[in-house]
Amino acid sequence: FFASTTLERDAIDMSDVDAKKMKVQELRDELEKRGLDTSGLKGQLVERLEEALAGEGAGEGEDELEDVPDVEVSAADAAKLAELEKKEPAAEAKTPAGAAKKDLPKPKPTEAERKKAQAERKAEQEKIRAEKKAAYEKAEAERKAAAEKAKKEADEAFVKDLERRKERAERFKLPFALSEQEKTRIRNVGAEKKFGLDNAENGANGTAAPKEKTAEEKAKDKADFEAKLKARAERFGDALKPLPKPTPMFAPKRPGGPLPGAPAPKVAK
Repeated sequence: FFASTTLERDAIDMSDVDAKKMKVQELRDELEKRGLDTSGLKGQLVERLEEALAGEGAGEGEDELEDVPDVEVSAADAAKLAELEKKEPAAEAKTPAGAAKKDLPKPKPTEAERKKAQAERKAEQEKIRAEKKAAYEKAEAERKAAAEKAKKEADEAFVKDLERRKERAERFKLPFALSEQEKTRIRNVGAEKKFGLDNAENGANGTAAPKEKTAEEKAKDKADFEAKLKARAERFGDALKPLPKPTPMFAPKRPGGPLPGAPAPKVAK
């Protein structure tokens, strides 16, 4: 019993020793303890001892479990041991998987996968462009609507102002004149009828231009004018006669003639 115990202790101690570094006599002693052949060269002895040590290491775990005596453990220590036993398998399971995932090279995509990725990327770009275009068109439509609304309000205010001016002119018997710029804007707004610009014969001030007089009307106007002149002549007499034209002081000298106002030259007899 004591011999087997000593042999097992020596075998356990020999598990940490390199057999190649041992001397020939030491090798033979270890082989003899194990009941093995001690003859041969050092290389044969080392090989034989290493095989024996390997065989002893394989059954060492079972022998140790059988020789461990039962030990009383407290409830707190038992809880700690149970918690550690739960954590250790989880850590062992995570470490190899994480290491394997990290160490594995990324597989090269196939041609089909590459084309699919390109198609997806192109579709995403087209979608982004379509969204940007829709947003731009919406903003442009809103801007145009706001501009048209502001223009309409400004035109309405312009027409109302002209209507107030026209009403004021009619109330106080004043002429209602329109500038060319105002006429152009009235036509652009479409309010020609309100200010009499829809007729091609309208005058410059927006009112109806006078019609061409007939020959009879012109003759009557001429006769009336001459009658007025005759009546004024009878009333005021010579006062209405035109004055004679004044003689110029420095009239130009006529070739071969005397100056105006100079005495006539004497003629020799």
